[in-house]
Amino acid sequence: MRSLVLLSVAASALARTPDSFYPSKLNHTSYISNSSVGTYGGIYEAPANGPTGGSPYGIYDYCSMPHPRSDEYELPEALAKGSTKGKLVYLEYLQRHQRRTPYNILPGGENQAYHCDDVRPYLYAGPNSASGIQPMPMYAQTYQDPSNPFTPGVNGTCQYPQITIGGVQDGYQHGKDLWGVYGKKLGLIPAKPNSRVWFRSSESALTQASAGAVLRGVWPDHKGALPLHQMVTSVNTVNGGYSCPAVSATLSSMKSTTQWKEHLAVTEELRSKLGSMLGATETSWQSTFDHFADNFQGRLCNGYDLPCSLSNSSACVTMQMAEEVFRAGDWEWNYYWRTNPDVVKYIQVVEGLLIGEIISRLQAVLNGNSSLDYSHIFIHDGDIGPILGSLGIETLRWPGMASNIAFEVWETKDSEDGNSFYARVLYSGHPIRSIHGVLDWVPLSKLIDILSPYVPEDITSLCR
Repeated sequence: MRSLVLLSVAASALARTPDSFYPSKLNHTSYISNSSVGTYGGIYEAPANGPTGGSPYGIYDYCSMPHPRSDEYELPEALAKGSTKGKLVYLEYLQRHQRRTPYNILPGGENQAYHCDDVRPYLYAGPNSASGIQPMPMYAQTYQDPSNPFTPGVNGTCQYPQITIGGVQDGYQHGKDLWGVYGKKLGLIPAKPNSRVWFRSSESALTQASAGAVLRGVWPDHKGALPLHQMVTSVNTVNGGYSCPAVSATLSSMKSTTQWKEHLAVTEELRSKLGSMLGATETSWQSTFDHFADNFQGRLCNGYDLPCSLSNSSACVTMQMAEEVFRAGDWEWNYYWRTNPDVVKYIQVVEGLLIGEIISRLQAVLNGNSSLDYSHIFIHDGDIGPILGSLGIETLRWPGMASNIAFEVWETKDSEDGNSFYARVLYSGHPIRSIHGVLDWVPLSKLIDILSPYVPEDITSLCR
């Protein structure tokens, strides 16, 4: 009987999962070169001001990925149909930061100015005491001095990268929606922060700014500050913090394969044309699609146009060219975290320690001694990707802005098979389609077993 219930759940979840997340031919380089694919149903544009939610809800939206929302949220089928009774007892929520300006400014210079006067990155410190001297709230204001002989390559008032006003607005809506599901509907998130909630970010201003916007959406009336936990940068287990030579060595090995060389051959003409047009002929721009994709995404997701040549204003990147760049970026991410021959080792050295931290919190719930109900971690695409890889996602497109993974743990009254804790994993609001099946209703112990091979037994030895 149990197997029938699980099969029914899997079929239902599969039917409601948006196909735009799972390109059927992403494992092949033909996905990159086939212009009829377009964006495979995805969205890559947003206005300067948000929030943007994608339409219809749930499709791949690089600028603001979907997340759990009250109107669309569905209980696991076993609970919804009443065949099992239970309650949500733990949520481990990970998300990428909201939309931002690009990291990668074109080497030849940008033909458009970026303006960030409508957002204030706050920078100040104060004592851990209400009776201490309270600081003046300060925010960064970028400017250019005409006497400075150096030019930044792009005019305007932004840093590269920084959260944009649309990113702040997206974050606030993201938090409101999380409260609507996990606070109001399911009663897990408390009405005000308490000792059973926990927050972490990388050391990046991007993730810290996102945390402030999202958590304000969760608790719009909360007064006072909240701790946002961070590790010391040199030993940080997110955002490539700790030193590990095995990361670059493994990546070099991955880029020596026939598959990698084939994708570079397929895209040689496009890379050459973009390089000549935009003055981007350096190896860092020509050896992967990371830089081109980041630059184009940062423009389109904040209301700007695709770039044009500074020497010939009629020579501009077309949307068709950008779409091929985005498809190549998807292929690369799928290769990094799903299909490369060293994928287990690569995930272990890059993200294995964070995966181990997640497992320890899930194990505490399973053991009945968890001190937390809700953990929320603000990280980067380079953290979300390997975690999705460890879950065995069928295919992996580049995790867009505010990509999110929700590990839900449910305690049930049904111990027919000896399991009282079940888990499901949502990726951007929908049960993740995995090589292990749709992770909509699995014993928590099985989820831990799925993740465990990606936790290194001895990271210090592995990193040598």
